[in-house]
Amino acid sequence: MELTSSVCVVTGASSGIGRRTALDLARAGARVCVVARRRAVLEEVLAEIGGSDRGHSLFVGDVADRAQVRDLAEHMSATYGRCDVLVNNAGYSDDGTFEGPDDVERLERVMAVNFYGVVYCTGELLPLILESTPSSIVNISSMAGRLGLGGNASYSASKFAINGFSESLHIDLAGRDVCVSLIEPGFIPTEGFPHPGLQKDSVMRHALGTVEDVSAAIIDAIENRKMERVVPRWYHLLQLPRVLLPRLHRWASLKMNEARSRRKDDGTEERTQESGS
Repeated sequence: MELTSSVCVVTGASSGIGRRTALDLARAGARVCVVARRRAVLEEVLAEIGGSDRGHSLFVGDVADRAQVRDLAEHMSATYGRCDVLVNNAGYSDDGTFEGPDDVERLERVMAVNFYGVVYCTGELLPLILESTPSSIVNISSMAGRLGLGGNASYSASKFAINGFSESLHIDLAGRDVCVSLIEPGFIPTEGFPHPGLQKDSVMRHALGTVEDVSAAIIDAIENRKMERVVPRWYHLLQLPRVLLPRLHRWASLKMNEARSRRKDDGTEERTQESGS
């Protein structure tokens, strides 16, 4: 798919992966609508990608609020009359073990942004996307959507949901010239996910990817109409023990969670918060 002169929406565009992707899409010749909740930061991003004079725009809104997402669809229809690419990137994590009634509400909040935000944006913008074929929907998931992580059931649940939704939607829309792509980053340091413990670890820091890596994977998926990309690519190998040696995988997962709990107890691991909101 040719990006030059295409119209793209990037949610969670105020920082991290979303911001980098908006910049790279604009440099590829696309007109980009950046979406997030923080107007001041969005205005900075809009200026950085070239401003409204070059056909870019911003929309301040919360993807977890369907009424606001409807307003986004109206903005796209009125401003561009089309939508060639939707990048569903907005999301966040709220660490913590699932221990009772209070955690149900926490899980609901994470699902509202991470999963239903994807559903709302896809649903409300789909009529424009179908009118703009060939077009693309790119959903940003995580390796946590393939491998459950201890201490963060809500985040893993939201990403597993995105994976299932994306894989099914890819099949449903393939015959209508819409490619649904799934991007699954591993550990990528960003404003919302700093991974301080991993960055300080002499071994694990070499396993970290970058926002540039993820943006490049997103653009590759759009241009070459790929269904799935893992970033970094070698993270695909991490799924093999779960499939081939499930008992070993569960043992290793328990050990990793014990180590993670120790890092939290001694204050060397920080809680993760918003990502590109």
